[in-house]
Amino acid sequence: MKPADVAKEFLYPFTEMAIPLAALFFWFIYSIAKIAIVVIPVVGIVGATILIIWALPGFFRYLLFILEARANGNDAPALDAELFGLADKLWSLAPLVLVAILIWGGITVSPFGTVAVALYSVLVLFLLPASIAILAITRSPLESLSPRAIFRMVRICGPAYLFIPAIFVAMSIGIRMLAGEGASMILLEWLVVYEVVLLFTFTGAVLHAKEVPYEVEIEASLEATADDIASDLDKAREKVVSHAYGFISRGNRDGGFAHILDWIKQEPDVCVASDWFFAAMMKWEVKEPALFFAQTHFAHLLHHEEELRALKLISTCVHIDPQWRPKAEDRMHALELAKKYNRDDLLTNLRN
Repeated sequence: MKPADVAKEFLYPFTEMAIPLAALFFWFIYSIAKIAIVVIPVVGIVGATILIIWALPGFFRYLLFILEARANGNDAPALDAELFGLADKLWSLAPLVLVAILIWGGITVSPFGTVAVALYSVLVLFLLPASIAILAITRSPLESLSPRAIFRMVRICGPAYLFIPAIFVAMSIGIRMLAGEGASMILLEWLVVYEVVLLFTFTGAVLHAKEVPYEVEIEASLEATADDIASDLDKAREKVVSHAYGFISRGNRDGGFAHILDWIKQEPDVCVASDWFFAAMMKWEVKEPALFFAQTHFAHLLHHEEELRALKLISTCVHIDPQWRPKAEDRMHALELAKKYNRDDLLTNLRN
């Protein structure tokens, strides 16, 4: 990354209105909890604890989602009610555990003196961005704690990775200096929130610059067998469809399907890849995304003259939803196929 790119990333959170609005919401929740403790000490402590426990998972989930959006060059997502569901997407709660581990580590190191604490802090600041990046990409808390995966992420990102901890240190020093000068508590709180948000958005920017979401997931051996290659391809596809599910489940259907279609374009056999992703989406509890994708899949099959597979796809979709239809420009081709292979049942359905 160039110095000009680094400067632009400082302002990035203000170019996406969803981020300041989300930050304002979480800061407001924190302020209510703080006021409750002061005004009604006993009841306030209980209420504030409940409020923070409810809000913290949503805050960390949102940070991971904006990291993912920045890494993929997409707009920052707006706040969503599903951010606060404790039972859903448990992988996104991993930062809470990670923060608890880091705090415990700091407490453990503190008796060994200032130098030990300083070395520990430097190590944490160096490794933390790589860990959260791995979590956002793989959805695996265990993988995000793997030293091998963390150092591999650092190596792939290259020198640009060093900007992340450097910026965090610079901002921390600046905030402490302002606090020493008697700056208002509200300003300091907002700067801390901005610092944390910037840690995630800047990490996403480095991933985007190095195209890490695509590179980090594939690591084939030099003498891979056909089975190994097929297994690696399935794993890579599973991660792509998992990313897409994350987009679609948050209401960004266009972003989810764009992610899948970008991947399919890279595969040597578009039809086989489309078959795989359609089958994967059919396993979701809600079938609507699979049926929507089937319209594009049908067009792929027509383009490659895979008539029987196209006919089978129509049959599957109509069986699930009798109202399903191909795209308008492909509807006549679907009728011709049904007529050619004497599928009167499909002809009747598609004409209605």
